[in-house]
Amino acid sequence: MGEHYPRYVDGRSAPALDGATFRSFEPATRRHLADIPRCGAEDVTEAVAAARRAFDRGPWPRIAPAERAAVLHRMADRLTAEAERLAELEVRDNGTTLRKALGGDLPGAAAAFRWSAWWAEQLPERLHRAPAAPDGPAARHLRWHPLGVVAVVVPWNLPLLLAAWRIAPAIAAGNTCVVKPASFTSLTTLELVRLLHECGLPPGVVNVVTGPGGTTGESLVRAPGVDLVSFTGSDAVGESVRRGTAAATRLDLGGKSPNVVLADADLERAAAGVAWGVFLHNGQVCMAGSRAVVHTAVHDEFVERVRAKALALRLGDPLDPATDLGPLVSRNQARTALRFTGLGVAEGARLVCGGASPGPDELPEGLDPQAYVRPTVLAGVEPDATVAQEEVFGPVLSVIRAEDDAAAVRIANGSRYGLSAGVWSADPGRARAVAEQLTAGQVWINDYRLVDLDLPPAGAVTGDLVWELLTNELDGYRRRQSITDGTGPAGATGLAPTPYHLLGL
Repeated sequence: MGEHYPRYVDGRSAPALDGATFRSFEPATRRHLADIPRCGAEDVTEAVAAARRAFDRGPWPRIAPAERAAVLHRMADRLTAEAERLAELEVRDNGTTLRKALGGDLPGAAAAFRWSAWWAEQLPERLHRAPAAPDGPAARHLRWHPLGVVAVVVPWNLPLLLAAWRIAPAIAAGNTCVVKPASFTSLTTLELVRLLHECGLPPGVVNVVTGPGGTTGESLVRAPGVDLVSFTGSDAVGESVRRGTAAATRLDLGGKSPNVVLADADLERAAAGVAWGVFLHNGQVCMAGSRAVVHTAVHDEFVERVRAKALALRLGDPLDPATDLGPLVSRNQARTALRFTGLGVAEGARLVCGGASPGPDELPEGLDPQAYVRPTVLAGVEPDATVAQEEVFGPVLSVIRAEDDAAAVRIANGSRYGLSAGVWSADPGRARAVAEQLTAGQVWINDYRLVDLDLPPAGAVTGDLVWELLTNELDGYRRRQSITDGTGPAGATGLAPTPYHLLGL
């Protein structure tokens, strides 16, 4: 029997209004893990109404940012204290490895609350332009307001980490939320919200409804009373969300990120970085570096080195700390990865390694081989091949040959995605020149930082911390208002007089 989990609405846990549930299964074993509320349109309406009340009449948007930050700091402490329990739940629900959950997901989730608390404390809610005279009035003001009710749709690939990175800045800015986790992986989001309430979050500030995206999720993004939809997921569903909601949207969609390996690169370092970028979490990461664009002079040696890295990875029980790769999130996702591999070979690529699930005798007893895929390397991939253009979301690397740096840039940019990229070169100037030509929003040089565990700086803000303030996440959940005050006598505020005479007034 699986454990029964509730939804959370207005600070209270309860089943779905009609009592409906669905089952969640462990990807590694297909064992029944939990029964989860299958929330319908009425549940969504109730949750949005609770968030609306909490925003329009509740204390959360009106208390001082430091008070909101205190709740977020307590939550970060709680995530750290309960890391082992939550990591095990994430492994059972999602299939990720215990090593990654403990070393990446839980510290990353705690960092989301730490950073959001820091931004809430440091970023101004009001900013005044200096008056013209030392004792004069300030005529111009900037004011930042929370947006209102945020619908947060969390994907299945990194459920705890992405729930934290969507919820924490939204509530730090003073918003309220209704969260819809993926039906495959709802459990750590439910636990996250339960712990938030235990840390002092007022009722209605964060609510959770669970169920299929096509019903529960659809009801949420179309619900009246939602001001912003924050969606993370596939391009196709993201476009459907954009068309289907009257609210503003923040869409974090797919990727087909390239690693550009230049002729002078340290090939051992590059092979390790590329393997990390595409095989971590079985490539089920939107920023996965699933294309390697490699200079022809080092192509063959690079392929051999990355093949050795792939073959060295150990598939096994995700709860075993020695396991490098567990299952994909489902059998269906494993089949998708194998289908794309087959398409790659059919379109002319050479299968270097992988391309299949392990046999039953290659895994510990009780694990489901059909949910696993061996790390796969394809060489001789054409830049326009299906496997080089479509997001696989599996452990599949496409290696593409480039004749020179200009060709490498052209191939790397030859994708509809522009999320992230890596450049590998021994020459810093050459690497930066290539990096600055890439259309990716995030480029790493001689690195591929899929997991960033930096924490906010201690102490007061100084000029050295401009980067941390300008790259804040809160501004995605706030609206800026400019107020110009013309009350004072002409010239006293430092503003030119409004030229009423142009209308003869």
